[in-house]
Amino acid sequence: MNRNFGLDLMRAISIWMVLAQHGGINIPGLRPLRIGGIGVEIFFVLSGFLIGGILFKEIDKKMPLSQTLKTFWTRRWFRILPLYYLTILFKFTVIDHSIGYNIIYYLLFLQNNFYGIQFFGVSWSLVIEEWFYLFAPFYLILATNFLKTEKKIFLAIVAFIAFVNLARLGYVLNGNVPYEGVNSNFPFRFDSLFLGVLLAFVKDKKWILYEKLKSPLIAIAGFFMFVGYIYYYWTLSYPNQLINSMLLPRTIGFFILPFTVALTVPYISTIKFNKHRNILTKAFYELITYTSVLTYAIYLIHTFIFPVILEHSNQSSSILQWVTALVLTYLISWFVYQTFEKPILNYRDKITSKS
Repeated sequence: MNRNFGLDLMRAISIWMVLAQHGGINIPGLRPLRIGGIGVEIFFVLSGFLIGGILFKEIDKKMPLSQTLKTFWTRRWFRILPLYYLTILFKFTVIDHSIGYNIIYYLLFLQNNFYGIQFFGVSWSLVIEEWFYLFAPFYLILATNFLKTEKKIFLAIVAFIAFVNLARLGYVLNGNVPYEGVNSNFPFRFDSLFLGVLLAFVKDKKWILYEKLKSPLIAIAGFFMFVGYIYYYWTLSYPNQLINSMLLPRTIGFFILPFTVALTVPYISTIKFNKHRNILTKAFYELITYTSVLTYAIYLIHTFIFPVILEHSNQSSSILQWVTALVLTYLISWFVYQTFEKPILNYRDKITSKS
């Protein structure tokens, strides 16, 4: 399987940021966003870019709507649902079944909006992803079929991103909704993913714009804008928490952060890495690659390991405990991938290759 080192690196960085937060490492005062939330924003853009590319390739085949949706959803659901349900049911049956029949909210990806994420905190981002997988193909297929021209389809994607921002603004103004009330509310978070979709469309259609976006200067500008927004957010978080009294971080701020990430994706996707120079470069390459492959398993499984090992950590033992938690997470994630995820993905590839 051909892998893109630059995108693998972005995916690895995003999951390391999540692990850092849950391991007690954070930017002081950066709340309620936190470093793990920044990692998730990176992943949203990257996911939109990769999934958008897959969708446009399927749409370009000119298959019937039902066939396109069937193929796309089959591949997505075989990727997301089995391990998600395994971890949810493991926690429910072995660790904590006090949630009772309310587990149905988690099984249907409704916990963000109708119940709460306390039972399985990291699932909030999967809710946004799953509803994006349901909505995006409909929107993009309809836009392609009715608008016909590439320029109009491009504008339809831009219009949807603008619509989400306006809807979010209205939602916040109407109820003075706090940051966390917006963050996991999936209808108001689709713009992060659709920024990646927009990049995928420009790339798929081979527009000269995408070639220009590959410029390292664009990526550098995006990086400094990214750091600038994080600094701005920090000034509103520390020493006094002002996020919920300021409009920008609760509205367009949810667009600005992923937009800065999106500016870096085209160039980063061109990065090549020679793993054959020496043993250290090979080890680094393998670390990035396997972290990328195991990202989903790591994201779900570390929630069972980190709290147990790090619960009673202190200054003298925290480094050893953190390393132990990290190594165990990788080992168990690798085992789960090899024995559970990979066979399911192989079966998925087998049944969808016939369609």
